Amino acid sequence: MSPLLKLIYLQFNGFFRRGLRGAGGGKRIVFFAVGAVLLVVWLVAVFAGAMGSGRSKPEQVRLVMPLALLGVCLITIVTSAGDKAIAFTPGEVDQLFPGPFTRRQLLVYKLLKSGLASILTGLILSAALLKHAQRWPACFVGVFLALLFVQFFSIAAVLVGQTVGAAAYSNARKIVLGLVIVGAVVAGRTWMGLGSNGFAVEQIAHQFQASSLGRAVLAPLQPFGEAITATNADQLFKSAMYAIFLIAALFGLILLLDANYLEAAMVASERRYAKIQKMRRGSLLTGIGASKQASWRIPQFPWFRGAGPIAWRQATNALRSSRGLVLLLLIVAIAAAPLLLSGASGKKVIAPAIGIIVWLTFFTSSMLNFDFRGDVDQMDTLKALPISAVAMAIGQLVTPVLVMSGLHVVMLACVARVTRLEVRQLALVAVMVLPFNALLFCAENLVFLLFPTRPAAASPGDLQILGRKFVFLLFKSAIILAGALLAAGLATIAGVISGGSVPLIAAIIWAAVAAECVGLLFAIAWAYQKFDPSVDTPA
Repeated sequence: MSPLLKLIYLQFNGFFRRGLRGAGGGKRIVFFAVGAVLLVVWLVAVFAGAMGSGRSKPEQVRLVMPLALLGVCLITIVTSAGDKAIAFTPGEVDQLFPGPFTRRQLLVYKLLKSGLASILTGLILSAALLKHAQRWPACFVGVFLALLFVQFFSIAAVLVGQTVGAAAYSNARKIVLGLVIVGAVVAGRTWMGLGSNGFAVEQIAHQFQASSLGRAVLAPLQPFGEAITATNADQLFKSAMYAIFLIAALFGLILLLDANYLEAAMVASERRYAKIQKMRRGSLLTGIGASKQASWRIPQFPWFRGAGPIAWRQATNALRSSRGLVLLLLIVAIAAAPLLLSGASGKKVIAPAIGIIVWLTFFTSSMLNFDFRGDVDQMDTLKALPISAVAMAIGQLVTPVLVMSGLHVVMLACVARVTRLEVRQLALVAVMVLPFNALLFCAENLVFLLFPTRPAAASPGDLQILGRKFVFLLFKSAIILAGALLAAGLATIAGVISGGSVPLIAAIIWAAVAAECVGLLFAIAWAYQKFDPSVDTPA
């Protein structure tokens, strides 16, 4: 076991050494500095906000925390989220599985490594949740124990699935998914019935906890919320001991089920590694339920100097990622549901709805990689095609612009239903969606071609990735903001001259943004010609 302990030490030592020494020069030191400044600013803002008067009531936290843990557990059962908890890296599979280690030693190695990683994650999350706690030490202990519980539950769920058999486990997952959908429908109907007073969520939670089923299900999860909101050492000790007892029970169950651990870990590792490779090679959505064969095919697009086949290929990729797009729509629906079902009046909904749409736009644009970002490993093949750079840029941009515009039309239709906008007003806004989405993805692809990177998740403490994402976001926002300000200035001049003619103002904005996209299109073509696959392809 000592070699495995030393390996854990070397891995964590390498993580911190890579984060500090890796910022040795050039762009890396800039990204590291920006990430460090962002972390400091965020911590100052968090602790300053926690000192204010907007702290959450302890009873509210104790009400929500068990429900949140229950939701995570259900997601783990229904989806393949448990793979992350049980999966090993490819290097660990190649070196440790054939090594002189027993199943139980590898199991303890994985649990210990996950537990140590939860310490760093718990530090970050406890700072973020400090506003909902009374003391930071209690918040850290409660969050850390909750993370351990989720990880151990994920491993236990995967091992139970391996023990009972794949078919039975799949049927159980379908049953749980059906129950979740039924519960969501019932909660939605209750929410709409209680939406007039704005506290529907809390009332639904109270109703569920008051029921016999709710008390039985949520009782084991209560200690985590009580630990986070503890005000003294006695309360924290009592709640933490209950939580530790529950985690120890899960640990014992895992040890009893370790007979299938290596098989489950191997399958989960292969599945997770394949998903990561798909995400690195193409769209982020291709790793989420992408089907290898589509039930129907898109007809070939016109040639259009070579842009048509490129657009058709990206549209086919989007079609084969339709499950991921459906999941994306579900995320959008969940995010907008509290606002749309709150029962607020039309004028009160418009401003928050615009904010939600803007946030979801930036969130979604990073996932719709049906453009140059998804073809980073095929750049040498693309550059060998007898297609001009401008036609290539047009073909790459068509699919994400149309998909995002479709999502925007759906979101605008939902908002219009709540706010009771006229069809004329909705049509006017929907027409403006297309040029602004073209501007958005022109900025995305231009920044990518100038600074090519692969999708990467920023783990806690990885300041370089955090800084890099912020700098890229700053560049893209600057391009979009400059284009929007220029269009707004021209529209203002046209409005003054025409006496406030709405159709003329809309036409000026549309034409101005379209002209900016044409200019950015030539910039993208230049960056594409400048891209050298042998040098610029990210590792």
